[in-house]
Amino acid sequence: ISANPCLYLDELQLQLSENRHIDVSIATLSRAVRQMALTRKQVAKTALERNELLRATWQAEYGDIPAEYFIWLDESSVDDKTNQRDDG
Repeated sequence: ISANPCLYLDELQLQLSENRHIDVSIATLSRAVRQMALTRKQVAKTALERNELLRATWQAEYGDIPAEYFIWLDESSVDDKTNQRDDG
């Protein structure tokens, strides 16, 4: 689970069967995962374009300009990661 926290129970069941030769029901896996307090973990998503050095440089250069002077435009784009599930 720690290697891939986004696994569904049926995927975890398949991994256990293939790698450890352990046959276990999804209900048993659900109870075990719940007892381990691992249910409904949120997967953190960070934009791939995010660059902390670039952000700090921008803030140093434009940080003294009042926020109401800025107009922000957003460009539409496709992110190959948008179809991934949020819950692990």
